[in-house]
Amino acid sequence: MIVAKFMRIPSDAADRDLFKLCIFVAFTFFSLTMAGPLVPLVLISLKASPTVLGAVVSVSAIGSLLLAVPGGILVGKWGSARVMALSLAICAATTLFLTFFPSIAGLFVGLVFFEIGKILFIVGAQAHIGNLGEGRDLSLDFGWYGMSNAVGQLLGPFTAGLIIDRAGYAATWAAMTIIAAVLAFLLPRFVSNIAVAPAKEAPKDGERPAKKSLRRYINGTALIAIIASFAVLFADGARTTFFPVLMDGYGYSATAIGFFLSLRALVSMSVRGFMGPFIKFVGGRFPALILSIVVMGVGIGITPFCQGYFLLTVNAIMVGIGLGLALPLSMATVSEGVPPEDRGVAMGIRLTGNRLAQLVNPIFFGLIAQRFGLSPAFIAGGLVLMLCAAPIFAWWRDRAGVLR
Repeated sequence: MIVAKFMRIPSDAADRDLFKLCIFVAFTFFSLTMAGPLVPLVLISLKASPTVLGAVVSVSAIGSLLLAVPGGILVGKWGSARVMALSLAICAATTLFLTFFPSIAGLFVGLVFFEIGKILFIVGAQAHIGNLGEGRDLSLDFGWYGMSNAVGQLLGPFTAGLIIDRAGYAATWAAMTIIAAVLAFLLPRFVSNIAVAPAKEAPKDGERPAKKSLRRYINGTALIAIIASFAVLFADGARTTFFPVLMDGYGYSATAIGFFLSLRALVSMSVRGFMGPFIKFVGGRFPALILSIVVMGVGIGITPFCQGYFLLTVNAIMVGIGLGLALPLSMATVSEGVPPEDRGVAMGIRLTGNRLAQLVNPIFFGLIAQRFGLSPAFIAGGLVLMLCAAPIFAWWRDRAGVLR
């Protein structure tokens, strides 16, 4: 029933715009997530150590870390569709470069711009959704966004694995280039360009215009959501960066690695479709967030102990449930905590925290893997989430009456 409702083209203008955007989100993340198995496997073929692998992934997050908030400001000036089209053009140019220069040095440089393009698309898409109109259920809107994102993540890694096994690394980069270029050309022609102009209050006589403070963009509840999102993506770095390496060590093919990455995305997509009923069942948005963190923490922690197809399937389901719930919940919490005109910047602040996590986690887990092995890196990732869930639970319990 949920799938049928999503597939039926809505009659309302805002719903129709959301429907078209979600289609582009699915195809965009189909292209972008092909890098999931591709980058680690390329680095393995280049004889890179776990520390170098972590460093490459970490350095790639620098550009997106610095441009998340400016990206939100850019959405306010240029509009969401223009920023998203620009982001896809950057991704296409980068993957074209990596098609011909897939060295370690080339990856250090190219992935920085790839992540810049990726973060600009995410900021543009999330600001677009947050400004579709007042009175909308943002949990539901971001749930559809998350589901579309997960559709792309479902198909991208598995498709990349198939191309790698049959045509090689260069062909995979080339496929990503073609998809991103086509999307960059089509998106402004189908998705409306929402420009968010910040509200300006005229200063009184003799007064200077008040400067915006961080509190305007982020309240206490949103800050907790940002911290939770940071912890989730920080811990997920252990699995994102080293899962293909672990699987390669077990003797699995690139197709099999892509399959398990896609399975996680399938689960993420499925649970996001039922996020509303789940929130009601557990008693609120924050209990759902806490449970998702715990489930994901257990899933990441037990990854090295799952070697057969059955256990790896269970593991992918657990991580998919946690990730599939935690990220849309944090998006909705942050977006609802600020005025419409400030949502682009607020989302940029949230994504800056996310990119900070992605900047430091590959180095952190890379050093653990280099010193103690891959298994302790996954276990450390699970412990990080468990340690994060405890104080969030204590904070929510003290304010349960306010947050439900």
